[in-house]
Amino acid sequence: MTETLPTLVVIGYNRPRSLSRLLRSLSKAEYPQGNVRLVISLDKSDTLEPAEVARAFDWPHGEKIVLARETRMGLRAHVLSCGDMTEQYGDVIVLEDDLFVSPYFYRYACESLRYYAEDDSVAGISLYSHQFSQTANLPFTPVDNGNADVYFMQLAASWGQAWSQRQWRGFRQWLEAHGTDISDVDGIPGDIRSWPESSWLKLHNAYIISHGLYFVYPYRSLTTNFGDPGQHFHIASSRFQVPIQQQPMDYGFARLPDSLAVYDAFCELAPASIKRLNGRLADLDFTVNLYGCKPCERGLQLTRTEHRGVHNFSLSMKPMELSVLHDIEGEGIALIDTAQLAGAPRARRTEYDLYRFFYKFPSLQIIAFGVMERLQMLLKSVRAG
Repeated sequence: MTETLPTLVVIGYNRPRSLSRLLRSLSKAEYPQGNVRLVISLDKSDTLEPAEVARAFDWPHGEKIVLARETRMGLRAHVLSCGDMTEQYGDVIVLEDDLFVSPYFYRYACESLRYYAEDDSVAGISLYSHQFSQTANLPFTPVDNGNADVYFMQLAASWGQAWSQRQWRGFRQWLEAHGTDISDVDGIPGDIRSWPESSWLKLHNAYIISHGLYFVYPYRSLTTNFGDPGQHFHIASSRFQVPIQQQPMDYGFARLPDSLAVYDAFCELAPASIKRLNGRLADLDFTVNLYGCKPCERGLQLTRTEHRGVHNFSLSMKPMELSVLHDIEGEGIALIDTAQLAGAPRARRTEYDLYRFFYKFPSLQIIAFGVMERLQMLLKSVRAG
């Protein structure tokens, strides 16, 4: 019996140059023998160029289908309709037109989909690997996960993702039953909740958070995002560019219960992961809030602060949770009663907070390292005085 290969679904609207760039990267990727179906789905726009680019594109790896919509769908309905192709084709790999793929993206997607096909805790596969937390607007680096080349995060992916029919059907059934009002879903970061109604991703995040599901993310990204101006981005930005895999490799996978690198929607490491390596915290109940973006009303939280708590750790290692995992005592991180932080004077800016300023301006990063050393020396001299 011939294996059915995942269908590639490219989503476009009115950016012919972006579409052409993505298609060129697809043409240079590696594919197995068989019918690798390519569907190019184009929403109705005021230009015919995207359809011309799609029809002219040569695809020697299998069937090519161009869907030029006759009426405007809008981004949310368009993406949902592309996910619905799982009912017809089975596994799909969905790529919006401002992306660019690694030559090995298809192999990674196929192997990931196969490995997690029956895993009820997995809601989808991401091809993109985050390097910063959008909620905190600060760098994000997942901790090492042993022999696995993937980690888990409670964030749905939109910059290159794959779904099986079962995974997508679960989301669709929830959406039909729940509707688009997600005000009753707890645990959604504020920035995600404020996304416009045209966002399908906001709904998908609400689904996985409410059901305790996860997306599988690669350590080595298989896609990158050019941040071209579009419906949700009005100014081009290189902020979403990440390195992509350039050489073939044998992928290692892991199950969620065996993984150390498990993150919630705030990009915070799961308390269970921290307790596994730091026995002093094993019997305590606490919320991980190292980025400081999670609303905490009561109880213990592990957070960045200059106040002293039940346990105190040095804000020194990168990623910062490693200082907690390896029990590096010091200042900057505390396991503290939330009541101690309520109404407390605003903490002084720490060295780590200075990185936040420079991170917002990538063009200054080359200069920043030299300046950082001087600023840190100045801070230490001020504190000593």
